[in-house]
Amino acid sequence: MHNSMEGGPFMIQAYNYMLESLPVKRSARYLVGRKSELRRVYDEIIDLSKRSPLYKVNLSRDNQIYTIGVKEGALALKAKINDMSDPEFSGFQSKAVSVSNEQVLSAQLLSENTDALPQVIQFKINSLAGVQVNKGRDLSLTSRGLPEGRYRFKANIGNETYSLTYVNENRRENEETLEGFAAFLNNSIPGIHASVEQGSKKDYSRLVITSELSSRFGEKGFSFEDLDTYPTGIADFFGMDRMEQAPALARFELNGVSKQTATNSFTLENSLRINLYSGGGQTVTLKIVPDSERILGAVGEVLDSYNDLIRLARDRILDNKESYKAAKLIKELQTLEELYGEELSACGIKAAEDGRLFLEEPLATQAARDGGMESLFTRENGFVARLLDKAEAIAINPLEYIEKTIVTYPDNSKAGFRNPYVTSMYSGLLFNSYC
Repeated sequence: MHNSMEGGPFMIQAYNYMLESLPVKRSARYLVGRKSELRRVYDEIIDLSKRSPLYKVNLSRDNQIYTIGVKEGALALKAKINDMSDPEFSGFQSKAVSVSNEQVLSAQLLSENTDALPQVIQFKINSLAGVQVNKGRDLSLTSRGLPEGRYRFKANIGNETYSLTYVNENRRENEETLEGFAAFLNNSIPGIHASVEQGSKKDYSRLVITSELSSRFGEKGFSFEDLDTYPTGIADFFGMDRMEQAPALARFELNGVSKQTATNSFTLENSLRINLYSGGGQTVTLKIVPDSERILGAVGEVLDSYNDLIRLARDRILDNKESYKAAKLIKELQTLEELYGEELSACGIKAAEDGRLFLEEPLATQAARDGGMESLFTRENGFVARLLDKAEAIAINPLEYIEKTIVTYPDNSKAGFRNPYVTSMYSGLLFNSYC
């Protein structure tokens, strides 16, 4: 009894020690099986023990690491395939929005719940929303136009009013005065942006003031008023109230219904964020589709796990030319690829000469969006279903893929005859380096 109690923890320590040497790492999500699954695996082990010969195996460290690697690789592959059938992880239920022309508008889903949105949305953008832009009078860069003094003025920005005083300490050239006053406005008044641009003539510049906020149609977004006009008002000096562009509403049609909005960015049904970039009556189609990026990311993880098994077997062959059992593992997987080649090709999954599988992005993206990829992973008798069975078979009996010598065949003439199951040897090899 004492030895039995200590054996369990020691076995786990030994197994974890061996795992540190392996290239395949499994997620902790599937390390513990469900009770029903463990029972099924147990029954399969019992059945296999009835049919299994007794083998002699060379329990070298390389053989130990390779065999544990095969088992862990198979379990990792199985876990990734199971992820794809779990709605929480698979991404098949996740949605994205497809835009026919992202130069005209962009769209982003804000919620996984798209029930309130049509599956297809037609946008016809007639004109974009515009903010107010004022451009002042042209001023000669080298002239000294603004006298010294304190200049009081009022700025009306939306519903807010600001009373300001600008101090011009000395009579400077207009170029310096323009830059200094633009900086003063930017530091003093929220909701606008002031800058200096070249005027209509060479060696002339002017003040440009742009609203950062949208305003209602027909109303100014901002205005200025001099409170002191002697010797001159500063708003009048710069021409700050000269409107170059009036505020405008965005006008568009949404599935044939005319709409307008004060901004070029807005939300539909609290689920879809729209950004308009170009007007001119162009029509853009939006579709709610499966999230191909998330789906292909999950599929890529499955293929990575699959390719890890192939690589593990090929590395074994490179290290030992007589490893015909490693070649058997590759051959079994390639046989599945050949049997279901058309199914894989239709989903943009291509087999390389060495047996690894890769995604061909354009075709794979289309399969993710039209449901082909989901069918691949949910079909009961397709490639993935067969691959899942194969991964489980490998995990249950990884010593099938290592060289060994048959000592005796099972004696089926005797009732209740049991040969030592080869997985018992697999468990025992974990202790080989410690005993």
